[in-house]
Amino acid sequence: MPFDLDLILMLIPIAMLAGIVRGYAGFGFAAIAVVGLNFFLPPSQSVPVVLGLDVLCSFSLWRQAMKQADFQTLKLLIIGAIIGIPIGLSLILFIPEEILKFAICVVILILALVLMFDFRLRRAEAKSTKLGFGLASGIGTAGASVGGPMIVCYMLSSPLDTRTQRATMILFFIASEALAMMALFAGGLVDLDIIKMLFLLLFPTLVAVRIGQWFFNRNPPKSLKHFSLPILLLVSILGISASVNSLF
Repeated sequence: MPFDLDLILMLIPIAMLAGIVRGYAGFGFAAIAVVGLNFFLPPSQSVPVVLGLDVLCSFSLWRQAMKQADFQTLKLLIIGAIIGIPIGLSLILFIPEEILKFAICVVILILALVLMFDFRLRRAEAKSTKLGFGLASGIGTAGASVGGPMIVCYMLSSPLDTRTQRATMILFFIASEALAMMALFAGGLVDLDIIKMLFLLLFPTLVAVRIGQWFFNRNPPKSLKHFSLPILLLVSILGISASVNSLF
């Protein structure tokens, strides 16, 4: 889809809102941005643009995250994502993207509703649990740029403190989304229009991420749950609504 200045001006507020949430909570950029961009772009363009923005903007957060992350959990999540990313890429190549996005948004909605009732994984610290959630996130990231909520759902059940949860998610998203972008490039799903759009949105998104990080450092939340669940619910409902409109 060709784009012009008017389109970019409509996309900038979406990217900045997602960037502020990302800088504050350590997650949420891809889920919010891809739903918003899908109102103006086909998913084949929105997914690589969002992944590219999230990877580039996350580098401003990695130094602080390196000091606070739980690397044992991070390693297992990344191994799972490495397995899941090729599966997600195959889905985006062979399954209509709106059907895939609809299904993933339904899963996100179910997970968010379950967590509202204080459900916690019984074996959150088990290696198989971490690998499984990393796998699910890798599939969601490469297939529809919505792998983040799977990791959020895992983190909310983990015994890690808020700062460690946030830092671990930041480093995981940098690694998993960079791998997903390489897979999209290899699959021929990134063209010149996408690269242009990515760089036009990059600066305002970087500014927004720094604003979010500033708010976090001044007033970190006691729990990511109260901040994250409303976002997950809103994003999933908007995503389902957009997918239904596209399908029918």
